[in-house]
Amino acid sequence: MKKTITSLILVLCFTQMVNAQAALFALIFGDKVATENFNIGLEIGFPYNSISSIDDSSANLGLHFGISGNIKISEKWSMNPTIFFLSKRNIKTDRFSLNSSNASLNAEFVNVPTDFSVNYIDVPIFFNYNFPKKPYKIGIAPQISFRNDATAIFSNGDGDFEYNIKDQTESIDYGFIAQVGYIMGKGGQGKEIHIQLRYYQGLADVFKNDFISSTNNASYLSLHLSIPFIKKQD
Repeated sequence: MKKTITSLILVLCFTQMVNAQAALFALIFGDKVATENFNIGLEIGFPYNSISSIDDSSANLGLHFGISGNIKISEKWSMNPTIFFLSKRNIKTDRFSLNSSNASLNAEFVNVPTDFSVNYIDVPIFFNYNFPKKPYKIGIAPQISFRNDATAIFSNGDGDFEYNIKDQTESIDYGFIAQVGYIMGKGGQGKEIHIQLRYYQGLADVFKNDFISSTNNASYLSLHLSIPFIKKQD
């Protein structure tokens, strides 16, 4: 319930922020970044993350927040180079054991519920097909992700223990995203809102072999909202 309420608050804050942020972009860069052919937008997403080959694991809600560039190539084709400064990928597992340099501490957290959180900066570049005279688009993107930090929270009957696992994770992840999108307000005089359903499949190991020996590929299904700042032509 708390996560649902937090997500709703974030969406409301996001929509309130967009006009102010977009106006700031226009002031800095001028009207050239606010046309229908080239503009900048803010984007927020809610991914359900999973990582393969972790026993008894379940998908968990994360968060994406960043800036997208919108480039119109033709009536049918467009590009969206994007950077997510915040990309949280969270998963849970029912049983995992702490493997630290403290043997007595390790003994307290053997096969216990564990929450993993790995934070990245994501850089996808979308290539989209826009259906003529329709508010729909489909697209695909290569993505490279740069790991910021990573933690694991181990839980037992006495409480939780947060452990830094940054050194146990790989610094770069990469893969591909497929998306389908619906554009609200397309062709009108108001703001456009892009609603996108995406699936990401990672191709690299998330964790190092001395932490988890099997291959661990990240994946997620996400809902993204993007609001570009567009100056409608007179």
